[in-house]
Amino acid sequence: PLLRIRMGLAIVPQGPYPYGGDYQPSQGVRRDVLDEVEVRQMLIEHVGHRCCWGSRPARTWKITSIKDCCDVYVGTLETFIEQRDTIFEREPYHGGEVDGRDKGPVLGVWELDLRSEFPPLFVPEKEVRFKIPHSEFTEKCSDCEGRGKVPCPTCNPGRQYGFYMANQMTQCSVCDGRGSLAQQDESDKVCWMCNGQGVLPCTECGSRGLVTCRTCNGCGSLLTQSIARVRWETLTARKVSATAETATVPDEVFHRAQGVQLCNIQAYQCTPAFFADSYPLNQLSSEVVASRLPVPPSAIVISERHIISVVPVTRVTMSHRKRSFIFYVVGYGRDVFVRNYPSRFCWGLCRCFEWLGN
Repeated sequence: PLLRIRMGLAIVPQGPYPYGGDYQPSQGVRRDVLDEVEVRQMLIEHVGHRCCWGSRPARTWKITSIKDCCDVYVGTLETFIEQRDTIFEREPYHGGEVDGRDKGPVLGVWELDLRSEFPPLFVPEKEVRFKIPHSEFTEKCSDCEGRGKVPCPTCNPGRQYGFYMANQMTQCSVCDGRGSLAQQDESDKVCWMCNGQGVLPCTECGSRGLVTCRTCNGCGSLLTQSIARVRWETLTARKVSATAETATVPDEVFHRAQGVQLCNIQAYQCTPAFFADSYPLNQLSSEVVASRLPVPPSAIVISERHIISVVPVTRVTMSHRKRSFIFYVVGYGRDVFVRNYPSRFCWGLCRCFEWLGN
């Protein structure tokens, strides 16, 4: 394969797909300078989306410090895989032409051309099912042994076909088998349910002893066909390199935040990136690549993508009398994270409202 070198990093394209890579050495990251008016407004908007949070602290408490924390580095390794397997679908055979082996060879699941279904690289997931040509065949229904009828499970439970009994009756529950109902004048009246018989036929089969086989719908035969089940999926390994200043912020917040990419490599199998001016970034990249998620045995790897991003974080402290709390402004999208907001009035309803909203 052609070896391409971009910005000091060698990328070796592999396979029939247009793999490539792009690398940028770490550079100074531009930070937005936030003033008190902006950070207060961001917090007010964040609190406004929480049903049980009061806005008074966000509106009235004093901002005592706005501090730019050390940048947080986020590493991801995405492994885009394709997984194929074969399942069998059966349906009642009502007659007609069968697309069997006599019509042509049956292709293996990996021999099928599904390029028209191929999704964009690194989509979270996609699944398609495709009928394998010439894979149909008919067989006798094993539940009814080809007869289309089975013993009634209500009046002949557990019996085989040759040992079922017809005309099985059940006692009338209205007259308790008497055939008549006592009246207030001490006379008897013919039971309206059993018409004076005292017994009732089976509600399932009419006391015939047999019912239609539900597996073959009374046909006695089944049509079986092979279905290729193809699934594309992106397996993602993530890692965050943060300082003690941002230790209370969950990693998910940094992964969702908008940052600046320092490294974006795409290849069949990614190797750790190299930053000439930063040993910690080299170590983070190596750890992310080493945490590659396992690939299922029935899958193949299509491509991998390795990204290292830097996310700016601003730490804001607000105080009122002897109380204070801290919140963070994360990324260029200015996401707000606050853990211990002082004005919460929740009685367990927040999760209910979130569930209703979804």
